[in-house]
Amino acid sequence: MMPVNTKSMFALLCKTMEKLETDEIDAAKAAAMSKLIGQASNLLNYELKRAALMCNNQFKAEHRILELKTFDYLPE
Repeated sequence: MMPVNTKSMFALLCKTMEKLETDEIDAAKAAAMSKLIGQASNLLNYELKRAALMCNNQFKAEHRILELKTFDYLPE
């Protein structure tokens, strides 16, 4: 299962807890998966907040869209 929203991330987290309880995975792997799910959740929250702000026409007109900027100085 590929987590794509908060519901699927929660389901993955619950499955991870079940695997931890049945000793299918160790605590270190469960902790790593939990941290990754937390980071994905942070990204989803950012996108939701950004979408809400972009609905405001005044903010949208003044907001610099970083995703469209090219960053020539970054290594590939």
